[in-house]
Amino acid sequence: MASFFKKIGTRINHLADIINGTTPSEPSPTETQNQKPVPQPETKTQKTTETQPEAEAASPAEKIAPTTEPELFNNAIDKRDRAIRFLIDEFRESAGSDSKLLESLYINVIVDREDFDVTHYSWADESFRKQLRLALDNVMLSAIGRRTLEIRFVTTERLPESARPVIEEVLYYSFVSAPKPTQHIRATVSIIEGTGSLAKEEYLLDSSISKTYCIGRGPMSNKPGAIRPNDIVIRDNDPDATLQQNNNCVSSAHAEIIADNGRFLLKACKWGCRPMGGAPTKIIYDGAEHEVMDTFMKHPLNDNYLIRLGNAVVLRFNTITD
Repeated sequence: MASFFKKIGTRINHLADIINGTTPSEPSPTETQNQKPVPQPETKTQKTTETQPEAEAASPAEKIAPTTEPELFNNAIDKRDRAIRFLIDEFRESAGSDSKLLESLYINVIVDREDFDVTHYSWADESFRKQLRLALDNVMLSAIGRRTLEIRFVTTERLPESARPVIEEVLYYSFVSAPKPTQHIRATVSIIEGTGSLAKEEYLLDSSISKTYCIGRGPMSNKPGAIRPNDIVIRDNDPDATLQQNNNCVSSAHAEIIADNGRFLLKACKWGCRPMGGAPTKIIYDGAEHEVMDTFMKHPLNDNYLIRLGNAVVLRFNTITD
C-alpha cells in the first residue's frame, strides 16, 4: 500500500514540475523500465552522414602556410594599414632612439616593370606616407625618417643593395639612399591636331636643362601657391573659337613632366586632378585611358603616349633616342 502511494506522489510531483515549467524530476527506475523507446525514422541526412568517411584533419603545413599577397592586400585602405603595421613591427626595437643614422627612411615598393600599372600600387600614396609618419611618432619612433621619409617604386633589379624586406617581393626599406645614375634623356611634346593649340608647334624636353616642365594654359600660372611660368603653354588667345573653347578647359597650373632616374614622368597638379576639384588629366596608351587620381603619384611616360588635359586637349609625347 505504501508503495502505491509513493508512486502516486512521484507522478503528482512530476506533473507539477511540467505545469510550473521547471525541469521534470527523473522517473523512477520502475517507470523507466515500463517505458518503451519510440523508434525514430531514419532521415536521409543521417544516412548520408553515416556512409561518408570522416574528413581528414588539416596538416600542420597547411595551417601555417604563408599568406599570399592577394590575401594580405585587399584594397588601398587595407594595404596602407597592413604595410604600416609591418613597418612599425620591424622598427619597434628602435623605440626611444635618437640616432641620426635613422633620420632618412626610404620605402621601396616593388613594381612588376618600369612601365607599371599605377592602379595596382595606388595604396602607396601621400596618405600612406603621412599615416606612417604619424604611426612612427605615436610609438616613440620619431627619429626614424625624421629628415627624409620617401616612397619609391622600383623593380627587383633596381632595388638598392641596402634594402631590407618587410614583405618579400612587395615592400622593402632602407636608411641609405642609393645614388641615382645620371642619365641624359630628351623628348618632345606636340599637340594632336584639332584637339586644342600650343603656343609653339613642338616643345623639347631635356633633362640636362631642366628636371621639371610645367604644363598650363597661358605663359604664367595664376593659381594661389603655384604662381610660376609654364614651360609647355596651352594657348589662351587662339583666334579659332572652337580650339580656344577646348583650351579653356585646361588649368593654368595643370600638370608637370618630371625627369627622374632616366625617364620622364607625368604628375598632376591640384587644378589638373578631378578628385581634388580640378579638371581631369589622363594618360592614353594601348587604346585605353588612365585617369590621374591624385597629385602624389608620378606616372611613367613612354614613346607615343598621349596626355589628355581637360575635356579635349590631347598632347603627344615622343622620346628622342640618340
